[in-house]
Amino acid sequence: MSDDKIPLQLCDLPNLLQYISPDLRETWVEVGMGLKAEFGQDGYGPWNIWSQSSKSYDGKAALSVWKSFKKGGTGMGTVIKLAHHAGWRPEKTEMTAEEKKRFAAEAEARRKQRQAEVEADESLLEEMRSLVAESCQRIWSEHCRSDGQSPYLERKQVGAFGIGFFSTTVILSIDDHNKRCQVWSGSNAMQFFNNLPKPRPASLSFLMFKPGSIAIPLRDLSGKLWSLQSINGQGTKLFPKYGRKSGCFHVLGVVDSPVVVAAAEGYATAASVHMASGWPVAMAVDSGNLVNVVRSIRSLHPEAAIVVAGDDDPDAPGNPGRTKAEAAALEVGGFAAFPIIGEAA
Repeated sequence: MSDDKIPLQLCDLPNLLQYISPDLRETWVEVGMGLKAEFGQDGYGPWNIWSQSSKSYDGKAALSVWKSFKKGGTGMGTVIKLAHHAGWRPEKTEMTAEEKKRFAAEAEARRKQRQAEVEADESLLEEMRSLVAESCQRIWSEHCRSDGQSPYLERKQVGAFGIGFFSTTVILSIDDHNKRCQVWSGSNAMQFFNNLPKPRPASLSFLMFKPGSIAIPLRDLSGKLWSLQSINGQGTKLFPKYGRKSGCFHVLGVVDSPVVVAAAEGYATAASVHMASGWPVAMAVDSGNLVNVVRSIRSLHPEAAIVVAGDDDPDAPGNPGRTKAEAAALEVGGFAAFPIIGEAA
Protein backbone atom coordinates (compact mmCIF):
# COMPACT_ATOMS: atom_id res chain seq x y z
CA MET A 1 0.00 0.00 0.00
CA SER A 2 1.41 3.42 -0.96
CA ASP A 3 2.19 5.96 1.74
CA ASP A 4 -0.77 8.18 0.89
CA LYS A 5 -3.19 5.23 1.11
CA ILE A 6 -2.29 4.14 4.64
CA PRO A 7 -5.40 4.76 6.77
CA LEU A 8 -4.64 7.27 9.50
CA GLN A 9 -6.82 9.13 11.97
CA LEU A 10 -5.93 12.04 14.24
CA CYS A 11 -5.52 9.62 17.13
CA ASP A 12 -2.79 7.80 15.16
CA LEU A 13 -0.58 10.88 14.81
CA PRO A 14 1.15 10.96 18.24
CA ASN A 15 2.54 7.47 17.70
CA LEU A 16 3.65 8.24 14.14
CA LEU A 17 5.19 11.61 14.97
CA GLN A 18 7.35 10.26 17.79
CA TYR A 19 9.53 8.69 15.12
CA ILE A 20 10.30 12.09 13.56
CA SER A 21 12.50 14.76 15.13
CA PRO A 22 11.17 18.35 14.99
CA ASP A 23 14.66 19.83 15.49
CA LEU A 24 15.41 20.27 11.78
CA ARG A 25 13.32 23.22 10.61
CA GLU A 26 12.84 21.86 7.08
CA THR A 27 11.39 18.63 8.48
CA TRP A 28 9.30 20.56 11.01
CA VAL A 29 7.75 22.62 8.21
CA GLU A 30 7.18 19.59 5.97
CA VAL A 31 5.34 17.76 8.74
CA GLY A 32 3.19 20.78 9.48
CA MET A 33 2.29 21.25 5.82
CA GLY A 34 1.48 17.56 5.46
CA LEU A 35 -0.77 17.47 8.51
CA LYS A 36 -2.60 20.63 7.48
CA ALA A 37 -3.07 19.32 3.93
CA GLU A 38 -4.62 16.11 5.27
CA PHE A 39 -6.46 17.18 8.42
CA GLY A 40 -6.90 20.93 8.02
CA GLN A 41 -7.05 22.95 11.23
CA ASP A 42 -7.57 19.74 13.24
CA GLY A 43 -3.94 18.86 12.51
CA TYR A 44 -2.59 21.82 14.47
CA GLY A 45 -3.00 20.22 17.91
CA PRO A 46 -0.93 17.09 17.20
CA TRP A 47 1.66 19.11 15.28
CA ASN A 48 2.02 21.70 18.04
CA ILE A 49 2.36 19.06 20.76
CA TRP A 50 4.98 17.25 18.69
CA SER A 51 6.78 20.57 18.05
CA GLN A 52 7.17 21.11 21.79
CA SER A 53 9.71 18.29 21.97
CA SER A 54 12.18 20.57 20.16
CA LYS A 55 14.52 22.67 22.30
CA SER A 56 13.91 25.63 19.98
CA TYR A 57 10.11 25.50 20.32
CA ASP A 58 8.38 28.88 20.31
CA GLY A 59 4.61 28.66 20.65
CA LYS A 60 3.87 32.05 19.08
CA ALA A 61 6.19 31.37 16.16
CA ALA A 62 4.70 27.88 15.68
CA LEU A 63 1.19 29.30 15.39
CA SER A 64 2.37 31.93 12.92
CA VAL A 65 4.12 29.33 10.77
CA TRP A 66 1.07 27.04 10.88
CA LYS A 67 -1.13 29.88 9.62
CA SER A 68 1.29 30.47 6.76
CA PHE A 69 0.76 26.96 5.34
CA LYS A 70 -1.42 27.30 2.26
CA LYS A 71 -2.73 24.88 -0.32
CA GLY A 72 -0.41 22.75 -2.40
CA GLY A 73 3.08 21.61 -1.57
CA THR A 74 3.81 18.81 0.88
CA GLY A 75 1.14 16.19 1.58
CA MET A 76 0.58 13.50 4.18
CA GLY A 77 2.55 11.00 2.11
CA THR A 78 5.75 12.89 2.89
CA VAL A 79 5.05 12.72 6.63
CA ILE A 80 4.38 8.99 6.49
CA LYS A 81 7.55 8.45 4.47
CA LEU A 82 9.63 10.35 7.04
CA ALA A 83 8.21 8.24 9.86
CA HIS A 84 8.56 5.02 7.88
CA HIS A 85 12.25 5.67 7.19
CA ALA A 86 12.75 6.22 10.92
CA GLY A 87 11.25 2.84 11.79
CA TRP A 88 7.51 3.49 12.15
CA ARG A 89 5.19 0.78 10.86
CA PRO A 90 1.41 0.97 10.66
CA GLU A 91 -0.39 -1.45 12.93
CA LYS A 92 -2.51 -2.62 10.04
CA THR A 93 -1.77 -2.45 6.32
CA GLU A 94 -4.56 -4.55 4.82
CA MET A 95 -8.16 -3.35 4.88
CA THR A 96 -11.42 -5.10 4.15
CA ALA A 97 -13.61 -3.79 1.35
CA GLU A 98 -15.83 -2.10 3.93
CA GLU A 99 -12.86 -0.50 5.66
CA LYS A 100 -11.50 0.74 2.34
CA LYS A 101 -14.88 2.28 1.55
CA ARG A 102 -15.05 3.98 4.94
CA PHE A 103 -11.47 5.23 4.69
CA ALA A 104 -12.14 6.70 1.23
CA ALA A 105 -15.28 8.43 2.50
CA GLU A 106 -13.45 9.90 5.50
CA ALA A 107 -10.60 11.08 3.30
CA GLU A 108 -13.06 12.72 0.90
CA ALA A 109 -14.83 14.45 3.78
CA ARG A 110 -11.49 15.78 5.04
CA ARG A 111 -10.60 16.92 1.52
CA LYS A 112 -13.84 18.89 1.22
CA GLN A 113 -13.36 20.42 4.66
CA ARG A 114 -9.78 21.37 3.82
CA GLN A 115 -10.89 22.88 0.51
CA ALA A 116 -13.45 25.00 2.35
CA GLU A 117 -10.74 26.16 4.76
CA VAL A 118 -8.41 27.00 1.87
CA GLU A 119 -11.09 29.01 0.10
CA ALA A 120 -11.90 30.86 3.34
CA ASP A 121 -8.18 31.60 3.87
CA GLU A 122 -7.81 32.89 0.32
CA SER A 123 -10.92 35.05 0.62
CA LEU A 124 -9.65 36.54 3.89
CA LEU A 125 -6.18 37.09 2.40
CA GLU A 126 -7.60 38.92 -0.62
CA GLU A 127 -9.88 41.12 1.50
CA MET A 128 -7.21 41.96 4.10
CA ARG A 129 -4.58 42.59 1.44
CA SER A 130 -6.88 45.15 -0.16
CA LEU A 131 -7.62 46.83 3.19
CA VAL A 132 -3.92 47.00 4.07
CA ALA A 133 -3.13 48.50 0.65
CA GLU A 134 -5.75 51.22 1.21
CA SER A 135 -4.34 52.04 4.65
CA CYS A 136 -0.75 52.09 3.36
CA GLN A 137 -1.81 54.50 0.62
CA ARG A 138 -3.44 56.70 3.27
CA ILE A 139 -0.27 56.70 5.39
CA TRP A 140 1.82 57.48 2.32
CA SER A 141 -0.45 60.34 1.20
CA GLU A 142 -1.24 61.90 4.59
CA HIS A 143 1.73 61.20 6.87
CA CYS A 144 4.89 60.72 4.79
CA ARG A 145 7.20 63.65 4.10
CA SER A 146 9.72 63.77 1.26
CA ASP A 147 12.56 64.86 3.53
CA GLY A 148 13.68 64.20 7.08
CA GLN A 149 16.31 62.54 9.24
CA SER A 150 17.15 58.84 9.28
CA PRO A 151 20.03 57.36 11.33
CA TYR A 152 19.81 54.31 9.05
CA LEU A 153 20.45 56.34 5.88
CA GLU A 154 23.22 58.30 7.60
CA ARG A 155 24.94 55.10 8.68
CA LYS A 156 24.63 53.63 5.19
CA GLN A 157 25.74 56.94 3.64
CA VAL A 158 22.99 56.91 1.04
CA GLY A 159 20.41 59.47 0.00
CA ALA A 160 16.61 59.48 0.05
CA PHE A 161 15.08 58.55 -3.29
CA GLY A 162 11.28 58.51 -3.35
CA ILE A 163 10.89 57.38 0.26
CA GLY A 164 8.88 58.80 3.15
CA PHE A 165 9.83 60.30 6.53
CA PHE A 166 7.68 60.84 9.62
CA SER A 167 7.33 63.87 11.87
CA THR A 168 5.09 62.03 14.34
CA THR A 169 4.30 58.46 15.36
CA VAL A 170 1.94 56.63 12.99
CA ILE A 171 0.43 53.20 13.66
CA LEU A 172 -1.27 50.86 11.23
CA SER A 173 -3.45 48.39 13.14
CA ILE A 174 -4.70 45.25 11.39
CA ASP A 175 -7.58 43.19 12.80
CA ASP A 176 -8.32 40.18 10.62
CA HIS A 177 -11.06 38.92 12.95
CA ASN A 178 -13.16 42.05 12.38
CA LYS A 179 -11.66 42.60 8.92
CA ARG A 180 -10.57 46.12 9.74
CA CYS A 181 -7.50 48.31 9.31
CA GLN A 182 -7.04 51.61 11.10
CA VAL A 183 -4.45 54.39 11.02
CA TRP A 184 -3.55 56.13 14.27
CA SER A 185 -1.28 59.17 14.45
CA GLY A 186 0.05 61.67 16.96
CA SER A 187 -1.84 61.66 20.27
CA ASN A 188 -4.22 59.01 18.91
CA ALA A 189 -1.30 56.58 18.78
CA MET A 190 -1.22 56.57 22.58
CA GLN A 191 -4.96 55.92 22.58
CA PHE A 192 -4.36 52.83 20.49
CA PHE A 193 -1.90 51.43 23.02
CA ASN A 194 -4.14 52.35 25.96
CA ASN A 195 -7.02 50.40 24.41
CA LEU A 196 -4.91 47.44 23.31
CA PRO A 197 -6.29 44.23 24.90
CA LYS A 198 -3.97 42.29 27.18
CA PRO A 199 -2.99 39.74 26.19
CA ARG A 200 -3.16 40.95 22.61
CA PRO A 201 -5.28 38.58 20.48
CA ALA A 202 -3.53 36.80 17.63
CA SER A 203 -5.97 38.41 15.17
CA LEU A 204 -4.65 41.89 15.98
CA SER A 205 -1.29 43.13 14.71
CA PHE A 206 0.22 46.54 14.12
CA LEU A 207 3.10 48.30 12.41
CA MET A 208 4.51 51.48 13.95
CA PHE A 209 6.39 54.26 12.20
CA LYS A 210 8.28 56.69 14.44
CA PRO A 211 10.20 59.88 13.67
CA GLY A 212 13.56 58.65 12.42
CA SER A 213 11.96 55.74 10.56
CA ILE A 214 11.53 55.65 6.80
CA ALA A 215 8.77 54.14 4.68
CA ILE A 216 9.48 52.61 1.30
CA PRO A 217 6.44 52.32 -1.00
CA LEU A 218 6.03 48.99 -2.77
CA ARG A 219 4.09 49.17 -6.01
CA ASP A 220 3.07 46.70 -8.68
CA LEU A 221 3.72 46.95 -12.40
CA SER A 222 0.77 49.33 -12.88
CA GLY A 223 1.99 51.66 -10.14
CA LYS A 224 -0.56 50.70 -7.49
CA LEU A 225 0.81 50.96 -3.94
CA TRP A 226 0.27 47.70 -2.04
CA SER A 227 2.47 47.95 1.02
CA LEU A 228 5.11 49.92 2.89
CA GLN A 229 8.41 48.65 4.19
CA SER A 230 9.42 50.26 7.47
CA ILE A 231 13.10 50.72 8.36
CA ASN A 232 13.75 52.24 11.76
CA GLY A 233 16.86 54.03 12.93
CA GLN A 234 18.52 50.77 13.99
CA GLY A 235 17.94 49.23 10.55
CA THR A 236 15.13 46.86 11.54
CA LYS A 237 12.98 46.15 8.48
CA LEU A 238 9.28 45.37 8.95
CA PHE A 239 6.18 44.93 6.81
CA PRO A 240 2.49 45.07 7.69
CA LYS A 241 0.71 41.75 7.98
CA TYR A 242 -1.07 40.97 4.68
CA GLY A 243 1.03 43.57 2.87
CA ARG A 244 1.73 42.31 -0.62
CA LYS A 245 5.40 41.95 -1.53
CA SER A 246 5.55 39.48 -4.41
CA GLY A 247 5.89 41.30 -7.73
CA CYS A 248 6.09 44.70 -6.01
CA PHE A 249 9.09 47.02 -5.98
CA HIS A 250 10.29 50.59 -5.46
CA VAL A 251 12.12 52.51 -8.18
CA LEU A 252 14.96 54.86 -7.30
CA GLY A 253 15.66 57.53 -9.89
CA VAL A 254 13.89 58.67 -13.05
CA VAL A 255 12.94 56.05 -15.60
CA ASP A 256 12.69 57.72 -19.03
CA SER A 257 13.75 55.54 -21.97
CA PRO A 258 16.68 54.16 -19.97
CA VAL A 259 19.64 52.47 -21.59
CA VAL A 260 20.29 50.51 -18.39
CA VAL A 261 17.99 49.58 -15.53
CA ALA A 262 19.30 47.86 -12.41
CA ALA A 263 17.61 45.75 -9.75
CA ALA A 264 18.75 45.09 -6.19
CA GLU A 265 17.39 43.54 -3.01
CA GLY A 266 17.49 46.12 -0.19
CA TYR A 267 17.16 49.87 -0.23
CA ALA A 268 20.75 50.71 0.77
CA THR A 269 22.20 48.51 -2.00
CA ALA A 270 19.78 49.98 -4.53
CA ALA A 271 20.61 53.54 -3.43
CA SER A 272 24.37 52.86 -3.56
CA VAL A 273 24.09 51.48 -7.09
CA HIS A 274 21.95 54.42 -8.19
CA MET A 275 24.31 56.99 -6.68
CA ALA A 276 27.38 55.35 -8.25
CA SER A 277 25.93 54.77 -11.72
CA GLY A 278 23.05 57.17 -12.22
CA TRP A 279 20.92 54.27 -13.43
CA PRO A 280 17.35 53.86 -12.26
CA VAL A 281 17.24 50.96 -9.80
CA ALA A 282 14.28 48.78 -8.81
CA MET A 283 14.40 47.64 -5.18
CA ALA A 284 12.97 44.11 -4.98
CA VAL A 285 13.04 43.80 -1.14
CA ASP A 286 14.61 40.30 -1.13
CA SER A 287 16.29 37.75 -3.38
CA GLY A 288 13.12 35.69 -3.78
CA ASN A 289 11.35 38.61 -5.44
CA LEU A 290 14.16 39.51 -7.85
CA VAL A 291 12.93 37.40 -10.74
CA ASN A 292 9.43 38.90 -10.50
CA VAL A 293 10.87 42.40 -10.55
CA VAL A 294 13.22 41.89 -13.49
CA ARG A 295 10.33 40.42 -15.48
CA SER A 296 8.42 43.64 -14.85
CA ILE A 297 11.43 45.70 -15.88
CA ARG A 298 11.78 43.72 -19.07
CA SER A 299 8.10 44.15 -19.95
CA LEU A 300 8.30 47.91 -19.36
CA HIS A 301 11.68 48.42 -21.04
CA PRO A 302 12.24 45.68 -23.62
CA GLU A 303 15.30 47.39 -25.14
CA ALA A 304 17.12 48.30 -21.93
CA ALA A 305 20.07 46.38 -20.53
CA ILE A 306 19.26 44.93 -17.10
CA VAL A 307 21.86 44.65 -14.37
CA VAL A 308 20.99 42.64 -11.26
CA ALA A 309 23.07 43.83 -8.32
CA GLY A 310 23.08 40.79 -6.05
CA ASP A 311 24.17 40.25 -2.47
CA ASP A 312 27.02 37.74 -2.49
CA ASP A 313 27.26 35.98 0.88
CA PRO A 314 29.35 32.78 0.63
CA ASP A 315 28.72 32.02 4.31
CA ALA A 316 24.94 31.79 3.83
CA PRO A 317 23.68 28.24 3.10
CA GLY A 318 23.31 27.99 -0.66
CA ASN A 319 24.29 31.67 -1.03
CA PRO A 320 20.75 32.62 -2.13
CA GLY A 321 21.70 36.24 -2.81
CA ARG A 322 24.09 35.16 -5.53
CA THR A 323 22.12 32.23 -6.97
CA LYS A 324 18.85 34.18 -7.15
CA ALA A 325 20.56 37.19 -8.74
CA GLU A 326 22.20 35.01 -11.38
CA ALA A 327 18.91 33.21 -12.07
CA ALA A 328 17.02 36.50 -12.37
CA ALA A 329 19.60 37.92 -14.78
CA LEU A 330 19.48 34.77 -16.90
CA GLU A 331 15.67 34.94 -17.00
CA VAL A 332 15.69 38.27 -18.88
CA GLY A 333 19.03 38.15 -20.68
CA GLY A 334 20.60 40.54 -18.22
CA PHE A 335 23.83 40.70 -16.25
CA ALA A 336 24.49 39.77 -12.63
CA ALA A 337 26.94 41.91 -10.67
CA PHE A 338 27.95 41.76 -7.02
CA PRO A 339 29.01 45.19 -5.76
CA ILE A 340 31.14 45.44 -2.63
CA ILE A 341 29.41 48.14 -0.62
CA GLY A 342 30.68 47.52 2.90
CA GLU A 343 28.04 47.13 5.60
CA ALA A 344 25.22 44.79 4.60
CA ALA A 345 22.26 46.58 3.05
